[in-house]
Amino acid sequence: MFRIKKANAVSQIRNIEVRLNGEVLFRGNLMDLPLKEEMILKKSIEFFNDPAPCYIHKGAVTVRLLNEIWESAGAGCGAVVSEYADYPLGAVIYAMN
Repeated sequence: MFRIKKANAVSQIRNIEVRLNGEVLFRGNLMDLPLKEEMILKKSIEFFNDPAPCYIHKGAVTVRLLNEIWESAGAGCGAVVSEYADYPLGAVIYAMN
């Protein structure tokens, strides 16, 4: 009766590192990455045409953003994190597992 959903990057433990010029700024779980509120609002408009998202839309946007970041970071080349999170310009996120 109930189907088991395929797990996404957010529902699994995903360890990341944020680095800037070889220095590790953050090492921990992807879920702990401090996303910028302005990015969540921008993506909420893009995904849902909702400039004032409720907590459900904010949660959905957060999950999609974290999955995008994980896929970019997991590609081996890292992802520029300053666009999404509160880190200095040039900081890069790398998948650790």
